[in-house]
Amino acid sequence: MFAGRISRIAHLVSCLIGLIAMSATVSAQQVSSAAVAQAPASTRLILLGTGAGPVPRKDRSQPANLLVVGGRPYLIDAGNGVARQLAHAGFATADVRNVFITHHHIDHNADIGALMSFTWIEDNKRNRPDTPPVRFYGPPATAELVAAAQSFLGVSERIFRSGVPMRPSAQRFEGHDFSVDGVVYRDDQIVVTAAENTHYHHAPDSPSVGKDKSYSLRFDTPGRSIVFSGDTGPSEALERLAADADVLVCEVLDLEATMKEVEATMKLPPAMVPAVRRHMAEQHLTPEQVGQLAQKARVKMVVLTHFSPGVDGQTDVSHYVDGVRKHFKGPVIAGRDLLEL
Repeated sequence: MFAGRISRIAHLVSCLIGLIAMSATVSAQQVSSAAVAQAPASTRLILLGTGAGPVPRKDRSQPANLLVVGGRPYLIDAGNGVARQLAHAGFATADVRNVFITHHHIDHNADIGALMSFTWIEDNKRNRPDTPPVRFYGPPATAELVAAAQSFLGVSERIFRSGVPMRPSAQRFEGHDFSVDGVVYRDDQIVVTAAENTHYHHAPDSPSVGKDKSYSLRFDTPGRSIVFSGDTGPSEALERLAADADVLVCEVLDLEATMKEVEATMKLPPAMVPAVRRHMAEQHLTPEQVGQLAQKARVKMVVLTHFSPGVDGQTDVSHYVDGVRKHFKGPVIAGRDLLEL
């Protein structure tokens, strides 16, 4: 029993030392946050992850984008590695209180649980009782995924709180589903409008019919209007959503290179290969299709992301840009991780 007490005391001391060490960074973060709050209203776009998934790669992180409006960060998609990418961009996970998910493929939502877990720790470090909860907005099943992530966090939370009196995670995270086109969020800085796109082609007998949806999102801010295509095929709804936008952040696919990569790295049954090709051809956008969409929508700039296949070591992406420019007369930027616009 004496040995057990010693072990428990050692655990408590270790946790307290860790929390004290963490708190050393809090004052610096508070100063940084105060400085940001005093900055004039502006809109920064930071590409956190520009790879297509769901294959983790060395050169491009999984899909995620950050909008910083008047100093307040908003996260769009939460692909694997997003917490580390936020750190590279100069933000802690707890700085983000609003997260928007375009659709529920794992390359876009895999790190919901990681965001919640790290934010719970960071919120305890900051010890600000008036901090609002983190709210996730997305298609049907967003609330379900947030609840599942809360259960995942619950195991670590139970262990941490057995030795350190940390604030509970209950009511610190919310999931909000939307399932119709139109305004899905509004605050004093932004208005977010959603439009269902063509990324999902469900089989008639699939349980996803009428339930699972994929959206493109438009963010109107005091400084700029920015549209995120998410994953999509050609879409009139996206074209209408993007009308006259300042920036279109759009996925892009090299179909032949992607299929070559699929056939070289996957041992698919022969019958699956045509189905994969059909999915890629109908539910994603080639550079030429991106250009046609952008020109019709009269957007001012195109930023390419979600490069498929996006293999490691590919340094020349000019053919993606050239394909867009065949139809779009404005500036085209080939996105890369941590590029700020």
